[in-house]
Amino acid sequence: MLKLFGHFIQIKMLMLLILEMAVLGGTVYYLLSTGIHSPQLLKDIRGQLGQFSFLFSIVVGIAMISMGLYSRSAMSDYRTLAIKVLIALALVVPANMMGTTLFREELYESANANAYWWIKAPIVWLLVILLTRILFGFANKREFMKRRIFVLGSGTRAAAIRQMAFHGSNESFIVAGTFDPGISYDVREMRDSYQSVADAAAGAADWADVVRRAQASEIVVALEDRRGLPVSQLLRCKIDGINVIDYQTFCERETCRLDLDELRPSWLIFGTGFTRGIVTDLLKRFFDIFVSSIFLLATLPFTLIAALSIKFESPGPILYRQERVGLHGGSFMVLKLRSMRQDAETGGAPQWATVGDPRVTKVGAFIRKARIDELPQLINVLRGDMSFVGPRPERPFFVDQLSEAIPFYRERHCVKPGITGWAQINYPYGASLEDSRQKLSYDLYYVKNHSLFLDFIIILSTVRVILMQQGAR
Repeated sequence: MLKLFGHFIQIKMLMLLILEMAVLGGTVYYLLSTGIHSPQLLKDIRGQLGQFSFLFSIVVGIAMISMGLYSRSAMSDYRTLAIKVLIALALVVPANMMGTTLFREELYESANANAYWWIKAPIVWLLVILLTRILFGFANKREFMKRRIFVLGSGTRAAAIRQMAFHGSNESFIVAGTFDPGISYDVREMRDSYQSVADAAAGAADWADVVRRAQASEIVVALEDRRGLPVSQLLRCKIDGINVIDYQTFCERETCRLDLDELRPSWLIFGTGFTRGIVTDLLKRFFDIFVSSIFLLATLPFTLIAALSIKFESPGPILYRQERVGLHGGSFMVLKLRSMRQDAETGGAPQWATVGDPRVTKVGAFIRKARIDELPQLINVLRGDMSFVGPRPERPFFVDQLSEAIPFYRERHCVKPGITGWAQINYPYGASLEDSRQKLSYDLYYVKNHSLFLDFIIILSTVRVILMQQGAR
């Protein structure tokens, strides 16, 4: 696992991205250059062909990242994988057509490109993806592609790690064995090291040797009570090059969220993350203004069409203003296109939106699924009330309720709320206390590790959420 700008990325998925882009770029360049029979002409336009091949592979890579084709669970469901590839194809085709327009003269010189290259290039991409994904899927099932971890503990934390290991989307680690200093030794996955449970118990005195025989590259300390922690043996393993990591950090790395049930203030205080500074804040603000201005101009036609549709369908204002909780618990008025009847909450307390909510109008149902109703929030971003990326802003009524029921809930307000966020792209629409707990685990991960790099990944992933209509109500 690679930690890049505070965000955990699977090395093998990063290598798959680099491999596919390199193979695709090389294949496109080879096909273009073989169509030129004049050595002098090939020499003259070799650079332009290389630029086109490189830019095409970059565009394809961005499209595939936006569709989640390099996520942790990208290879766990082949049906979803196929759908994402087809949607990514819909993004690649227009980008390729624009590329062929920019390099029209150079591509015209190639016999392989002057006839329907805008169709040929996506087909080449599909063939490359088919080949690399089949090979990667075959190799990814092999044990050598997974890290072997050793779990120190046998309580709820150790059980949670085992549950993660046997989850269908886990493709990064296997549990080589477990050991609890105060109870017993588990050798169900250590058959090659010991012949019986009795042999394992006899070898428990030299616990560090047991870890080495298991060929574990990492020890996860998942003890419920750290009294009696085998410090000397852990130190010996650490010196021998075996990584030692605590349960909460392991959970954060493998799931990209924080385990609220096991979260302790001491871990947040003494751990990494939560970095702030004047330069960081200025870059974040510049990023917000730049991205929001582009999106505001690009989506203006959709906003106008939606506004007219709202006006014609039902009486009431087009824009909906609602109080939300922002940075450090302060309040602001969020702007949204009205998607419900004007009397949606007349005479009643605020309530969660539900599936098939009768308060939602026909136009409202569409703009909510397409996220068009949230486009006016770009004005909130330009005002400085919100950031483009951040936790979802909630109403004060719900914040008070959730803060009493869920520990660390108010900590999500130490950054500006956002139009899109880490929780929004990883978890469906929250409409209950349990949903709010799950989303908070992702929000706290973002608050702890937020950076422009993570913001960029979230913006790309938002394309997938919109196109696949994930989590809308």
